[in-house]
Amino acid sequence: MAAYAHIVGWGKYIPEKVVTNHDISKFMDTSDEWIKTRTGISERRFANEDETTATMAIAAAQLALDRARIKPSAIDLIIVASLSPEQPFPATASLVQDAIGANRAGAFDLSAACAGFIYALSMGSAMIQSGAAKIVLVIGSETVSRFLNKEDRGTYPLFGDGAGALVLQAHNTPGGVLSTVLGSDGSGAEHLSIPAGGSKLPASQYTIDNRLHCMQMNGREVYRFATRIMGKVAKQACEKAGVDLDDIDLFIPHQANIRIIQSASKYLGIGDDKVFTNLHKYGNTSTASIPIALCEAVEAGRVQAHDKLVMVGFGGGLSWGATVVQWGMPVPYKPRQWWYRGLRWFVYRWAKIRSSYLRLKRRMESILPTKNGNGYLTPDEERSGDKYKENGHSPHISRNGHTPEQVDVPAEIPETYSETEEPVIEVEKPSNGK
Repeated sequence: MAAYAHIVGWGKYIPEKVVTNHDISKFMDTSDEWIKTRTGISERRFANEDETTATMAIAAAQLALDRARIKPSAIDLIIVASLSPEQPFPATASLVQDAIGANRAGAFDLSAACAGFIYALSMGSAMIQSGAAKIVLVIGSETVSRFLNKEDRGTYPLFGDGAGALVLQAHNTPGGVLSTVLGSDGSGAEHLSIPAGGSKLPASQYTIDNRLHCMQMNGREVYRFATRIMGKVAKQACEKAGVDLDDIDLFIPHQANIRIIQSASKYLGIGDDKVFTNLHKYGNTSTASIPIALCEAVEAGRVQAHDKLVMVGFGGGLSWGATVVQWGMPVPYKPRQWWYRGLRWFVYRWAKIRSSYLRLKRRMESILPTKNGNGYLTPDEERSGDKYKENGHSPHISRNGHTPEQVDVPAEIPETYSETEEPVIEVEKPSNGK
């Protein structure tokens, strides 16, 4: 039986700190009119010191799971798309998994810049359609503000922070994610990037002095690329899904620039009444822009059951992607009763307790001697290596993996071993029923 990946939960997190165009004009040679006429952005949100990519992703995920009425332990996979992860590793998705108590879930991060959420949605739906997963949590979360150069007028006014999450669930009812189209052109990689911080340009005084850890963008080239690709890839996704452009109920593009959005909608022949935008409030939140926009479209009553939605993203790589989704959830969302909210509160507090217990357990295991079959080794046993011999381990290999210069060869060699040959393992031949 075919499985379809339906969106059953959605949630967003928006930082409280508002940075207006007027605020930026106080320290940069720009103005509210200059920014607004060229981008359509009036203000954006920046994360506070205690807000990170992980904390915002967790908040959005909890809200999405609440709306889906799905417990965290039922999740099979968590995917976090971000160009500003918590750190290079471990994955931000693993931190989300631990915080929400998704103890059965796999977790990984995905890097495709501003197109990342479409990539993540594609991976999640493919896992469900293949039967490898039943419930997938897909998140786009960003703290781009911490990678911006306050002296760069070409990037600083454009970006903001935030997070959005969707819950995908397998169902045999046709609908959900109908198609996805992904693409990339690495020949344009230098036009939008954060040059330093990787293996090519690790952190050094040079990279810091030249602000190579901040985002750099060739605005003219990115604009030309975006206006060419957004409408084209959206049309390809519709053709793949078998959906006519006239049947599109709502177009939700990556919220980067109002002129790029208008160019794409004109290419597709979609009227302004079928295009959702919120970049005037949040700016470009990178991977979070599409899920945040979808959440607000649902909240505004712009999405109804069985509506066909087209979502398109583009960004560094250069990369792009589009998806067609048939909405299956009844709306509007009804607030949960007090007892349900209390139950969810307990679930997440229990996740914190579980996490603290596992951390304490690891600390205790690192303090206590190595555990061996029947119990913990005493210091004398560890030094003598007697217990290692009993379990088949060589006592001549130190615990840090180094081999001493002189190693005594055991007096007796098992009969199945040769001094010059690999061990011989005898396998009983099948009887073939005889």
